[in-house]
Amino acid sequence: MTKQERLLIGKKISAIIKKYKSEWQELKEQISDYGYQPLYPAQDLFRSPIKYLVQNLNECDTKALISEWKSKEERIQFESDERYLQQYELYIMEEIVARAKKATYWM
Repeated sequence: MTKQERLLIGKKISAIIKKYKSEWQELKEQISDYGYQPLYPAQDLFRSPIKYLVQNLNECDTKALISEWKSKEERIQFESDERYLQQYELYIMEEIVARAKKATYWM
């Protein structure tokens, strides 16, 4: 995620983590127990909250995120705004896992 993306949705990601404390703990435990994995079972617990976050962004934040994505030439470009938002769901999941790894290994 870019600095601009973190400014736009970083606090919203933090709010998800705080609201879903037991799921967050489960994810950290899986990271600790299994080490690097391409997918942790606990990630499924965050899919709905992430989808809700993205679907409920205000229009200004949505446009800013899509514009930020389009400004990065190295990123895949999509045909519709919906596809950009779906991609942000994946990016948010990656950010949650990255934060969990950091919290796990720096505790």
